[in-house]
Amino acid sequence: MLGLSGGLDSMVLLELCHQLTQRSAIKLKAVYIHHGLSANADQWAAFCQQQCLKRNVPFEVQKVQLNPTANIEAQARAARYSALAAFVTTPHTALLTAHHADDQLETLLLALKRGAGPAGLSGIAALQPFAAGWLVRPLLDFSREQLEVFAQGQQLKWIEDESNNDNRFDRNFLRLEVIPLLQQRWPAFRQNALRSVAHIQQQQQFVEKQLDQLLPAVMHEAELDLKLLTSQDLITQKLLARRWLALTGLNPSTDWLERFFSELIQAKADAQPLLELDGYQIRRFANKAYITQVTEVPQPGVWLELKPGQQLNTVVGQFILNVENKGTALLLTDDPVYLVFGLFSLPFKPAGQRHNKELKQWLKLWAIPPWQRLLLPVLVQNNQVVAVIGLASNSTKEQATAFIDWQKP
Repeated sequence: MLGLSGGLDSMVLLELCHQLTQRSAIKLKAVYIHHGLSANADQWAAFCQQQCLKRNVPFEVQKVQLNPTANIEAQARAARYSALAAFVTTPHTALLTAHHADDQLETLLLALKRGAGPAGLSGIAALQPFAAGWLVRPLLDFSREQLEVFAQGQQLKWIEDESNNDNRFDRNFLRLEVIPLLQQRWPAFRQNALRSVAHIQQQQQFVEKQLDQLLPAVMHEAELDLKLLTSQDLITQKLLARRWLALTGLNPSTDWLERFFSELIQAKADAQPLLELDGYQIRRFANKAYITQVTEVPQPGVWLELKPGQQLNTVVGQFILNVENKGTALLLTDDPVYLVFGLFSLPFKPAGQRHNKELKQWLKLWAIPPWQRLLLPVLVQNNQVVAVIGLASNSTKEQATAFIDWQKP
C-alpha cells in the first residue's frame, strides 16, 4: 500500500513499485489523503487517480478533517497516518512512503531545534511496525536530486504543492533557506549528517534492546512497579520510564518526564497524582504507575434494570442478562435485576468469604485502583450485590461472568 501525494518523490515510488509488480506477485494499492488544506486538493487527487489508472494500480481517496487553529503540520501528519493505518490490517501488509535523504536531514535539524534525545535524533526509520503490519521507506538513501534525475529519465509527471514554498512552516524554512546555505559552505554536510543519524540509530537500537531486557523486572503486566524502578540508578530509572511509556506510543518531553518523577514517583504513599499526556492518564496507586486512556465514566448511582435477553447499552459496553443460566439463584425469583456503577455502600458476600461487607471494603482489600472502581459493572438484586462482573460473585456455582454477557466497546 502506497501513500501517494502526487509530488515528485511519491511519483517516483509509484513508478518503482509499479515496475516491481510487473515482475512479481506483489499487490499494490495507492491512497491519496485529502487534507482539504489547498484549493487544488481535488485536482491533485484526480491527477493521482489518473496516474494510477494509467498503471492499472487500485486507487482510493481518503478525506480527513483538520482544525485550522491548531498546529497544521503536526495535525496533518497525525491525521494522515491515522487514516493510512486503516489500510494496514495484516502482518503481511506494508505502508510505503516516499521519504528521502533530504527529509531525513530536515527531521534531524528539527529534532535538534526541539532539543530531542537519541530517539528523536535517530530520525526517520527505514522499517518499523505500523498498525497491524509495517511502515517502509525505501527511498531514504536517495537525495531529491537523484529522484528528480530518475523521474526525468522515466518522463514522469508530478505536481508541486504551493505550500512547499511557504517559509512559515519550519520544514520549508529549513529546505529553502537553511540547508542550501549549509550545503554551500560544507558540500558534504548532508552526507555527514546522515552518517551521524545512522550511528545514533544503531546506538538507540542497542539501548532499546537493553531496556527491553530490564523492563520486565520492573513491570507487572502493564503496571510499572515504582519500588523496583527506584532501586535502579537515576539514569536507568528515566530510561526505563520512557521506554515503559513508549510501549503505549507515548513520547514525553524532558519537562514532562521530570514532572513524572517529581509529582508521581516521588509523591507520598497515600497520594493519588494524575498526569495527562496525549489522550492518556498516568496515575499512581499502591506503589505502582498505571496508564489509562481518557474515557467517559458511567453516571454513578443510577439503577439500570436488566431484563433477560434484552440488550442494555452503557458507556462501558453492551450487557445482556444470560437467559440460558436459569438455574442460578439470580433468576429463580421474580425480583428485578439491576446494573449499577459507582454505588459502593451496598452489602456483598463473595463466594467463599465468611463475612458480608460493603462493596467498597472488598474493593480496597482487592487493591482495585479508585478510577477502575467507577468502571466496574455491578449486578444488584434485592438491594444486595450479586456479582461484580469479571471479578467476583456471591455464588459458589458460577463465576462472576456467568450471569451476564458483556461486550466491551
